[in-house]
Amino acid sequence: MKKVIVLGLLVFLIVLNSGCSKNLIQNKVATTSHPKDTSSVSNTPTTTPIIEPSKTPTIAPITAPTPTLEELSMEAYEKFMKNQAKVSFDRFMPEDNLGEAFYKKGSEYTLLEALNIITAHYFDHSEKKKVKYIDYSYIDCGKDGVNELVLRFNGMDIYCENDDSTLVYIIKYIDGKLSLCDYYETWARSHSTINEYGYYQLGGSSGASRHGVEYGLIDKDGNWQFIAAIESEIDISQLAWEDKLGQIPKIAQTKGIEGGIELDTISLNDYEECLYTFYVYDNNMDRIKDANLYTNSIYKEIFDEAKVPFITPDEVSKLKSENEKMVGATAEIIQGPEITWKDLSENMFSDYVGK
Repeated sequence: MKKVIVLGLLVFLIVLNSGCSKNLIQNKVATTSHPKDTSSVSNTPTTTPIIEPSKTPTIAPITAPTPTLEELSMEAYEKFMKNQAKVSFDRFMPEDNLGEAFYKKGSEYTLLEALNIITAHYFDHSEKKKVKYIDYSYIDCGKDGVNELVLRFNGMDIYCENDDSTLVYIIKYIDGKLSLCDYYETWARSHSTINEYGYYQLGGSSGASRHGVEYGLIDKDGNWQFIAAIESEIDISQLAWEDKLGQIPKIAQTKGIEGGIELDTISLNDYEECLYTFYVYDNNMDRIKDANLYTNSIYKEIFDEAKVPFITPDEVSKLKSENEKMVGATAEIIQGPEITWKDLSENMFSDYVGK
């Protein structure tokens, strides 16, 4: 009887203990899986959040834009005309009739110093010792958008006093300095010109019946480019004393022709070789335009018998055009506008300039 009671008591305790363990496990799972909702409770943080300090923005250094070649050129020209810059003559040296250089190689000169030398040479035998006035212009040789400076010295008394002759200097900014790249004179027997794109014609006469013109170009680099030179003699009797051409007037006379012929001597390679052509004029001195003159005429016979080979005027024009293309003298450059001149103030240069 005691064993039954004891056994029953043990079973009861085991069952009771099993139920308590189950409840404990369920309570633990409930607590872990479903935390308490605290969304409605405002929690004040216990630490101050870290705030990044503001950074000073990096500012790139401001640099001035690099001056263009055109800007540097114009600045140098303006300084030169204010006597604040110098020009070199090493690239192109002015000379007198005996070939003596005006300036020293390797030296540079202000405008005032150049005027001292110019007036000393041109007015050596004149009572007047001053240039009448100076004017200037800017041109665009080769039409590349970079200007050159043209200075014109007026009243140079080249042919005679008060002849309104001029001396023209073309100056270019090259490799950081000013250099003379060409010059020419105009006077009673010389009518040279240059246009705004550097195309020039140097014309003049060496006698009453003989006239010449030289065509050329100052290119964008300041280089002098020869195109052609043509010398015209409108009185063939003046050829009688020349070795190669002397037979022309003699043979013409035997054929009853004593005038009305113009002989042109053409150089297309800087005077190294000469070509010839001719023109015929009527009694009114109007040029006769007839292609037969060069193929079947008494004038062709004159040149053939004188053993002077010739080409036609059309061939001259064609060869000249080929040379123009070769040096970059386009139709636009050849037909460029005339130069517009502005007076240069003479106050600073009054010792050498003024009436």
